[in-house]
Amino acid sequence: MCIAATWRPESTIRYLTCDRPTIGHHADARPLLEPPGLARRARRISDETYQMSLSRSDPRILVVVAAGEFRDELATLLADLGPVFIPSEQPGLLDFLTETPTLQVVVIVECGGETMALDLLNAAKRRRAQLAVFVLSDKPTIDHATEAIRRGAEDFVPIPLSGDLLRKEIDRALETADLRDNIAHLRSLVSTAYGFDQIVSNSPRMRPVFERALAASRSDTPVLIIGETGTGKELLARAIHANSRRRDRPFVPVNCAALPRDLIESELFGHRRGAFSGAHADHQGLFVTAHRGTMLLDEVGELPAEAQAKFLRVLQDGEVRPVGGLDSRRIDVRVIAATNRSLADLRAGSLRQDLFFRLSVLVIEVPPLRERVDDILRLVHHFLARYSDRDAPRLSGLTPDALDVLTRYSYPGNVRELENLVHSLCTTLPPDRTEIQAADVLGCLQRQGASPPPAAPEPPKDLTLNLRGLETWALKLALERTGGNKSRAAQLLGISRDSLYRKLHELELSDITTGNITSHKIKS
Repeated sequence: MCIAATWRPESTIRYLTCDRPTIGHHADARPLLEPPGLARRARRISDETYQMSLSRSDPRILVVVAAGEFRDELATLLADLGPVFIPSEQPGLLDFLTETPTLQVVVIVECGGETMALDLLNAAKRRRAQLAVFVLSDKPTIDHATEAIRRGAEDFVPIPLSGDLLRKEIDRALETADLRDNIAHLRSLVSTAYGFDQIVSNSPRMRPVFERALAASRSDTPVLIIGETGTGKELLARAIHANSRRRDRPFVPVNCAALPRDLIESELFGHRRGAFSGAHADHQGLFVTAHRGTMLLDEVGELPAEAQAKFLRVLQDGEVRPVGGLDSRRIDVRVIAATNRSLADLRAGSLRQDLFFRLSVLVIEVPPLRERVDDILRLVHHFLARYSDRDAPRLSGLTPDALDVLTRYSYPGNVRELENLVHSLCTTLPPDRTEIQAADVLGCLQRQGASPPPAAPEPPKDLTLNLRGLETWALKLALERTGGNKSRAAQLLGISRDSLYRKLHELELSDITTGNITSHKIKS
């Protein structure tokens, strides 16, 4: 904020001294008004520049100034930036501000008793709050400068002024605007990269997951994501955050199982200097880091009881108190918890009961990969596209036998294991090969210590080769693989639950149970 005015009578140039580096510091100041010869040359240049400025479709700088020598000087100073010059009385000036998205800097010049600068500053900030507005005045006062800064001006500059420093200030404002635009662009890329459409799945088993995740993204309620290791719990949590109103705020993932037990409270809630041995400075903690954003507490069931009690207080009161501190700090954090334990295990004692009820307002269960076999092929092609260009540029795909082996494997490590398997296949494939074969997949699984997938089931020798016999055999096989669970059997067969029941009735298999699947006689 400007605080004092200083006069230099020998040059009749007025400078404004500020409490931050800005235009008009005495050591570097040079008058903008140059000797007459240079001014005449500037006038010739500016006439051409002014005419060109009116036809620019992507201007970054608008200069509001009446025609005259000062406009000519500004045209010379800013010529390489392609400014647009408009007199203050020009009709449609405010429309130009609103309808020119590339505009980043506005320079308002008050000369000859004009007093429109503050009104125009107000109008510009109302329409485009992020515009950097400079006010230049030939009759500056401390009150006028203070009011301009209060209303949002980037700087208030008395005339005459230093051209070099004005240019530095405008360049700095443009760099700041570019940085802000880049940050917005990166945030949009992050939102796109972690959107729900980036989760590769077309399985009916995942539809309820997406529906609940979309509901979660529209609110701030705590979410509990349950699923085996490698099913994509963090990816789902990121998608919820990226589609929520907090998308522009931090997303802070925390693996509770990886935190040292004696430092968990310090890491999560922070600590004060001297709170314990080795606490040489204050530490704000991860909850404060996630303020106004989202925190993912992965493997939340691994939190010790003391930390769970403090975590519950954070959820209830929205406050954290650092270790060794007396005062609490208000925070606004959306919490998503994830665990590979079942709901029954959590209720049985992994979590405090009151904390469990707080977290389980919205529960999302992510099914393991073995229960959505129809996703395996899509995921294989997705990971092949990711790794083959870099590690196996000649690779064109997989043989049908290789795909059969991949779909029959149970994937105890779920999607993460499938990704590592495909990455390993791309890396170790001989350079003269263009296809991954079944032997490659089996060899890779063996090197990783995994059990080979079961052999493809063979139809019974006494099976009558007609449609009824084949359908009956397929239904029995699906029910056997799913332990008699008809919903999962229907998903495995790629049909609806109603269609499965209808087929069971048509084929006289309605009385089939878990205990008699294998012995049930196939009627042809």
